[in-house]
Order: sequence, then structure tokens, then C-alpha cells
Amino acid sequence: MDFISIQQLVSGERADRKVLEFGHRVPDPGGWPRDWRLGPQEAMAREKLKLEEEKKKKLERFNSSRLTLDNMKDLENLLQRRREKRLRHKVPPREPEPVVEPQPQVPLEPVDLDTFLKAAAENQEALIDKYLTDGGDPNAHDKLHRTALHWACLKGHRQLVNKLLAAGAAIEAQDLLDRTPVFWACRGGHLDILKLLLNQGARVNAQDKIWSTPLHVAVRTGHTDCLEHLIECGAHINAQDKEGDTALHEAVRYGHHKATKLLLLYGAKLGMKNVASLTPVQLARDWQRGLREALQAHVGHPRTRC
Repeated sequence: MDFISIQQLVSGERADRKVLEFGHRVPDPGGWPRDWRLGPQEAMAREKLKLEEEKKKKLERFNSSRLTLDNMKDLENLLQRRREKRLRHKVPPREPEPVVEPQPQVPLEPVDLDTFLKAAAENQEALIDKYLTDGGDPNAHDKLHRTALHWACLKGHRQLVNKLLAAGAAIEAQDLLDRTPVFWACRGGHLDILKLLLNQGARVNAQDKIWSTPLHVAVRTGHTDCLEHLIECGAHINAQDKEGDTALHEAVRYGHHKATKLLLLYGAKLGMKNVASLTPVQLARDWQRGLREALQAHVGHPRTRC
């Protein structure tokens, strides 16, 4: 049994721990950690000393791992270590992918006229190429004289339009109503194809059987971008059809406000009369009066909701 002196009891110190045979100290299970008895300054000094020792150890490890380059042998050792490092991290080569043999393409059957025209509308270039390669006529048409170029312009297939023109398709081909591909491009509202056709020499003021021009068609369909480009390319803004209607008459009749403003901006005449002796202004008044009368006729009707 160990005896503790009064001084040790007051100071908190314990007697020295017992020593085993091999010089190892036996931890005292009842001992108090000495750090708990340190003052603030002693604790800070010990922490600083501990940081300095760790820093010293890191520096020693760094110096021991560095290679000096005092001679050629040191350089060779450095290169050898880098080679070994690259070999350790080298990505294993991928296994070669299986070679896929191309499947033999099934030869297309001969393309008839109906298939050729349908392919032009649906942008099926393989069928178009087959038809043209077999010596097919690019200007072949159906009963209504509609060619493949008409359909490609209507649907907006620019690449196909170029291919057909290069194969010899007539840029002024007329359908049964004497409408050229320019009419069909305006009807579909494809400004890029309209520009392509006009740049290739298509007539901007062509007329169909009722004397309508591409400008009339652009107004009726409400494609103001095509309308403006036609005017800039020299379209006759006051051209009249068989009914005497100008593009401005059509814009008022169909209620296309933007087209009306564009035509007025480019100088369309307000006093042009059609076969019914109506100017665009009178046509607008009649249209408004007819609308007003229709509304007034239904005032008080039992099925009219207020």
C-alpha cells in the first residue's frame, strides 16, 4: 500500500509510478492529467513547442524525400523515379471494340412519278436522288401541273430546292393556275426560298390566271416578311388582279393590319378602285358597317349573352 505525504496531497503530485522489468512505466489509474494543472502561459508554451517539433519533423521528412541534383547520377535517379511513378498510374489499355461490318444497302426500287412528287413534299432526298439518277425528268408534273419544285418551295425544303434547280428544274414552271414556284414559296411563307428563287432569276411580278401576283399571295396568307422582300425587289405595289383588287384591298379585306401598314409605308395608293368601284378605304368602311350591322342585329336576341 502506497502512502502519500501531506505535501503531495496539497500539491496534487503523486509518487513515482512503478517500474516494470523492461523499463516501462505502469500508468497510474488514479492519476490526474498534468495538463489540467498547468497555467495559461505554460499551456501556450507547451503548445508552441509541440507545433515547432511537428514543423521540424515535416521539414526532415521533406529533406529526406528530396533528390539532390549534384551530378548526373542524381538526375538519372530522378528520371527513374518519375518513370516508375508513371507506370504505377498508367491507365490499362482498353479492349479493342468489336468491328461492326457494314450492312449491305438494299438497292432502291425504281421511283415512279407519284413517289417522286411525294418525296419532294416530304423531303426524302434518297428517293429524289434515285429518281434523278435513273434519268427521271425533274420537270415532271401531276394532273394539276404541280412539279417537285413547287412542292419543295411550299414545304420549305431549301436543300432540295437547290438540288432540283441543279438538276435542271424549271424555275418558271407553272401549275394549272399559272402559278410559279415563287407563288408557292410566298404561300408557304418561306423567305429564304423566296430569296433563293429571286436570286436565280425568278420573276417577281409574275401573274397567274386571275392576274394575282406573288405580292397578292403574300398579303392573303399574312406573310409580311415575304411581302416586304417582294416590294424591296421591285414588286408592283399597286398591281391589280381581275377583280381590280390591289394588295392593299386584300390586306383590308383579310384584316391584316401589319400588311396594311407596310403597304401604306411603301406608298400604296388609297384611291385605287376595284371592279366594284371600291377603294381600300371604302372597303374598310363597308367591312366595318357590315360588322356593326351584324352585331346590332343580335342585340336583344334571346341567345345573345350580355
